[in-house]
Amino acid sequence: MNSAKSIFQKFAVLSISLVLTSSYVISVSLPDMKKTFTGMSTSSVELLSTLPAFTVMIFVLISGWMTEKIGNKKTVALGLIIVGLAGIVPVFATSYGVIFASRLVLGAGLGLFNSLAVSMIGFLYEGKTKASLMGLRSAFENLGQSFLIFVAGFLLTVSWHATFWVYALAFVILPIFYFGVPDTRRDVEVKEKGKADVHQHINIKVIGLAVFFFFLVMIHIAIIVHLPFVVTENGFGTAAQAGVITSSMTILGVIAAIFYGQIYDVLRQYIIPIGMVCLAIGVLIMGLANGYVMTFAGALVFGVAYPLIAADMFNKVSTVSSPNSETLTASVMLIGTNCGALLAPYGVAGLSALIGDSVGNRMFVLLGSILIAVTIGAFVIALRSRKAEKKAVEQ
Repeated sequence: MNSAKSIFQKFAVLSISLVLTSSYVISVSLPDMKKTFTGMSTSSVELLSTLPAFTVMIFVLISGWMTEKIGNKKTVALGLIIVGLAGIVPVFATSYGVIFASRLVLGAGLGLFNSLAVSMIGFLYEGKTKASLMGLRSAFENLGQSFLIFVAGFLLTVSWHATFWVYALAFVILPIFYFGVPDTRRDVEVKEKGKADVHQHINIKVIGLAVFFFFLVMIHIAIIVHLPFVVTENGFGTAAQAGVITSSMTILGVIAAIFYGQIYDVLRQYIIPIGMVCLAIGVLIMGLANGYVMTFAGALVFGVAYPLIAADMFNKVSTVSSPNSETLTASVMLIGTNCGALLAPYGVAGLSALIGDSVGNRMFVLLGSILIAVTIGAFVIALRSRKAEKKAVEQ
């Protein structure tokens, strides 16, 4: 394969990750949508941002069956078509119910190629190239989210309906992927012959990691979705300026993801606890902020830490899963993340009602305090893991 074709194929494989986290990019339009849907609660409007996570969970499991029927390439293509069509429905729709349904369909499309965005890299590449592309894939996720949030913020000056045009990016990616990537099928006859009866199962470590990821993602999405309300209702800035904050967070996520390998070599098992410290500090700064600049600063601290923690947790899949159960472990992790994303608006609503904070500042302070408590536990686990490693080496 010549160099130009090789580079294009790598870009084509990575391109589908540009829209994987696109569910949340319309968060910048939520304050304006709330003004339109006056009869709906804030949490119901916020739900439109996270709702696709529900059908993502279902179709992540269905995608395996789909790939066996039509192949990986056609499954991804079908998913991109669904994302493009369902994504732009709110451009023309004025009914909350229609938009609600379109967001569910959007999640179905994303779910079809969610896991394939990772597995196709494994099918096509190996060794250092595979490891490098895995890091870049995470960077592409954050880059896509950042770009789409920026575009959505610009389109918001037209109307909140216009922000949904960002999903037309799926139609741009479709031909790049389809003509740039060869079809890949899981070679069941070769890889699984003689192992067809191997029963995949999960252990307590996997469940613990999934539960931890569930709460972590819930906090992360709660911050992204509710931050525009904090900025606008406190008079710190406009919804478009809030979009600048959230897009900047994801840009830092791109940089962090690119350098994850180097950071891991230095910090090892301390990535999660140190990252948790940064998360807590970032959320506390946003909660105590008295202006746009301070809110921005807190968001940047938060934005650097989260992708490192997420990357490290997925990196642990092979170490915590039972033998021959990596696929099931990854699916459980994805279900945990999407459950956290789906329930984030109700977590926000519950905490707001509990502490009587409709804007969100005190809620952010509470979330920061919870993260500090979790961080202490993460450090204890990291220290025990370090001692266990030393003991194993000594023996």
